[in-house]
Amino acid sequence: MTLVEVLVVLAILVALASLVVVSYSQIMRLEQREVAKTLALTYEALHDQAVLRNVTFRIAYHLDGNYYEVEVGDPKVLIFDDPEAREDYEDEIQDQLRRYTEREIEEGEADHLKEEGFAALQERFAKRVDLPRGTRFAGVYTPQYEDMVEPSGADEEDPEEPLIVYSYIFANGFAEHTVVQIVERNDEDEGYSIEVEPLSGRVHLHPELIRWDDTYGWVPEEGPELDL
Repeated sequence: MTLVEVLVVLAILVALASLVVVSYSQIMRLEQREVAKTLALTYEALHDQAVLRNVTFRIAYHLDGNYYEVEVGDPKVLIFDDPEAREDYEDEIQDQLRRYTEREIEEGEADHLKEEGFAALQERFAKRVDLPRGTRFAGVYTPQYEDMVEPSGADEEDPEEPLIVYSYIFANGFAEHTVVQIVERNDEDEGYSIEVEPLSGRVHLHPELIRWDDTYGWVPEEGPELDL
């Protein structure tokens, strides 16, 4: 084989390799978009169902396990505006529980202090949705967690303390402000974001990664002018 033939073969191999890389990148991008689109549609459907059924839904994001679950609970469930409010509430509940004996707690006299439970939904919505192997969560934000919560990097198969972030959709049609980032497993710089507006529950699918503090475009810069 002559030098020219060797160079031709190498050029063909390089061209084929570049095609494979481009194809793989496109496949991963399509995979991320499909996951993000499905999640956005899930939020929209849950918003309607919450009002019709008079229940509160929440999506439990298992960040280290790389999956999410749809759960249903009492319409009167409480959430908090920030982490401090949740901690204060939990401390208050613990203080009240200390006033009961173990026997009284076992007999149910303190049941009114317990948080209303949520159960996995097994009807129209999938009980558990696993992300494809090439896709993962980069982070999830709601006001209860102060900032974007990212995967801890713990063992995904059997984490000692599962990292779970909750996002709520309420029976009155309101929703919790939520931002979910979905990226390629080996590339955290590009991906898709799902943004759920507070109160209205309107869902936006962004073809790029956005932070929670970059999502206030729906808020007017100034109020209406008043003739006083």
